[in-house]
Amino acid sequence: MESSRWWKMNKNIRNRIHHGVEARLIALLLVALMFSCTKPPESDVYKIAVAAPQIGPYKALGLSIINGAELAVERKNANGGINGKKVELVKVDDGGLAGEGTWRARSLVEQGVLGVIGHLNSDISIPASEIYSKAKIPQISPGSTSPFFTDRKKVNGFVFRTIGRDDEQGELAAKFALEKGFKKLAVIYNNRGYGSSLASEFLRQIDNAKTTSQIVFYKSYKVGECDFCKETSELKTKLPDFIFFAGEYGDAAKFVNKLRESGLKTTFLGSEGVFDEEFIEGAKNNAEDALVISLPEITDQTFLESYKSKFGKDLGSYSANSFDATNILMKAIENVGSKDTEKIAKAISETKDYEGLTGKLSFNEKGDLTEPNFIVYKIAKGKFEVAK
Repeated sequence: MESSRWWKMNKNIRNRIHHGVEARLIALLLVALMFSCTKPPESDVYKIAVAAPQIGPYKALGLSIINGAELAVERKNANGGINGKKVELVKVDDGGLAGEGTWRARSLVEQGVLGVIGHLNSDISIPASEIYSKAKIPQISPGSTSPFFTDRKKVNGFVFRTIGRDDEQGELAAKFALEKGFKKLAVIYNNRGYGSSLASEFLRQIDNAKTTSQIVFYKSYKVGECDFCKETSELKTKLPDFIFFAGEYGDAAKFVNKLRESGLKTTFLGSEGVFDEEFIEGAKNNAEDALVISLPEITDQTFLESYKSKFGKDLGSYSANSFDATNILMKAIENVGSKDTEKIAKAISETKDYEGLTGKLSFNEKGDLTEPNFIVYKIAKGKFEVAK
């Protein structure tokens, strides 16, 4: 009799618990349904991606790409999106690492993005482009300058860039050095594909010029791990009057500091990867009079002000041409009027005289700009100014 009473009591308790759990589950389900209703279904958005490093030695350069793409998408959505539908921007951190980059590329293919803005590093863009092109997804890089990126026939039609190539930048750097009358030239470059490609293009241009100018120093350094003590000691024995630095802003700042501390006043010319205010902040007074290659000066004050207002800093190396690349991709999607990525890629390839922040942009059959444009800047009073 006693055990029967306890059984009934326990049964009542179990029922109350059971019904309480059911009620909570129903409540959670209703909340989930409510939130799912606020997010538009995938068919109602156009999904594109931007892939670039957000950590490590390339952080500022990667963020300049992401920021440019984000601002372009924000403006597009504020103006009604594409054919009345919102654009969804998937932001991916590839870490500046080739293995991470290819893994991220496969993930973006699985997510069904309609196009990719990125990557920064050529040694990531090259293997990633094979993944994208196989899936017939267009890729527009604002920062990959290796000629090999677009020189491969198997990816042509799906790879594009809104920046010049290493051979074009190397030619500008060599021409600048020779026209200014420098005789003893030094080249220091990073141990990634970017540095070696750009340095070799500079060297080739100097050799082809057949002048009395000569390379007296030509060495690589390890990204993020070099203190440049050994390099500056050797440079003091060579006494070059011109140094071409093929690398990025962080290492460039460390190098310029060591260079000036050693007493050398050698003219410094950095590649476009050095063009970021982080270089000036890192080198401080030693950055004065340093020369840096970059894209044409941006004169659109409305864009410059809105960029600084949103991100709290001036344009980075690739902000403007990432903005242009994103707009070109969105315009192609708009023109096609569907999510057929092969047709979107074809529409991008047909881009002619697009009025971008960086000038009129058109692509050739490889996906390179028909009229690439690099210019030289000089740092004066802590600011980048077009060199005269």
